[in-house]
Amino acid sequence: MNDTHYQTLASLTIASHFLYRALHQAPDAEFVNALYDDALFDEWPVEQANDNVSQGLALLKARPDLRNISRDYAQLFVGPNTLTAAPWGSVYLTEEQITCGDSTLAIRAFYESHGIAIDTGEREPEDHIGLIFSFITYLTDTALDAQVVEAAHNESLEALKVFLTDHVLTWAPRFFHTMREGAETPFYQGISYLAEGTLEQLAKLVGAQYKIVSLYR
Repeated sequence: MNDTHYQTLASLTIASHFLYRALHQAPDAEFVNALYDDALFDEWPVEQANDNVSQGLALLKARPDLRNISRDYAQLFVGPNTLTAAPWGSVYLTEEQITCGDSTLAIRAFYESHGIAIDTGEREPEDHIGLIFSFITYLTDTALDAQVVEAAHNESLEALKVFLTDHVLTWAPRFFHTMREGAETPFYQGISYLAEGTLEQLAKLVGAQYKIVSLYR
């Protein structure tokens, strides 16, 4: 693995871990202060020659009001009212728009085939977009240990290619569009762009494909 490829993969690992935290857990003062005190968005680790990444970073420049983004997070992903942007793949991939559909079972089986059992203590579906970024982080981190960046010669990167193609890129673009249309704060609009751009960069790195499938939301 040459230094450039290694650094790109390492940077995408950092980005994916951040996106797991941003999309899976409600914001708190510690999280927000760390982001802006450490100037993460001014020194984003991945090259920014990606329109979605650039748009996301521009929206994330200003430190947000915690109350506003906490309200936005709940409205988008938690409830109690109808979610503006349901974060589970099966909601988009099943005609009934339900959680824990066949696509959820498929992604669970994929995790298990790589020795991973998702247990957050809340019995939540494994196709949550935040958990997906957590698994991506695991695969890229494991790939770094192998010191080989070509997907065909790195089991973790080959797994990432299949994972993105079959389980993520089918519905994630629709989810991110829905998320930024429904978000009321620049913070979560920015996160939607940044996450979509990061997936595009990961797909380019490993040669993952965007399949055309039926979407129901």
